[in-house]
Amino acid sequence: MMKRWLPGLGLILVLTSAALAGPAVEITNDSFDFGQTMQHAKVNRVFWVKSVGDETLRINTVNPGCGCTKAPLADSVLAPGDSTALEIIFSTKSYRGPITKRPYILTNASEEKIYLKISAILLPDETPMEPISLIPARLDVSQFSEKPRRVASFLIENHSDRDYKIKLVDGEGKLFEIKLPDKVKAGESVKGRIRVLEGAIQTEFEQSLTFEINDDKQSRFTLPIKRTYRILNDEQ
Repeated sequence: MMKRWLPGLGLILVLTSAALAGPAVEITNDSFDFGQTMQHAKVNRVFWVKSVGDETLRINTVNPGCGCTKAPLADSVLAPGDSTALEIIFSTKSYRGPITKRPYILTNASEEKIYLKISAILLPDETPMEPISLIPARLDVSQFSEKPRRVASFLIENHSDRDYKIKLVDGEGKLFEIKLPDKVKAGESVKGRIRVLEGAIQTEFEQSLTFEINDDKQSRFTLPIKRTYRILNDEQ
């Protein structure tokens, strides 16, 4: 707050914006819906934790919420203005139907738990997605020889009588590039593709991409993506 003298008005107080006093935390978009996805796979979402106070923020506890969820944290000490990535990795296992998980963090800003929320509709292999399907429902881009294998394709099959626009929701900034069509016409199929980034060729991962369509429910669909990197010689 500043004091300022204006002719004819005398002394007035001018409020200025400033960081919150002490440590403070902010998480934007603290929930994520994976939509329809498959059992026995891993899907992931990165949340960003920001220090918005004027003192160092310390993340003292990260509780994944259950054994099927992991929550690796990039950094637990944040200077004012800094952010860090908190990745939520969900193993869908044999769960079935709608499911919600609520991992949380504790910081030095308060004793209050700060909850995140992830949700999904989990389907066994024999259950088709609606109103579109992913073929395959899990994508494998593993490499077991010297010959590079970085690209894998999948089909988005529309088995309804309506055209749908396709919008990528999550997947950018992960270990692969995504080529996704803009729409899929009624009764037709379109091809999507992922390409492992140059710097991730020797990396093993289990990640995912999520997109939504413009039906009445804004339905979402998540494709788990797995990469195993093993170069086997003749003796093996």
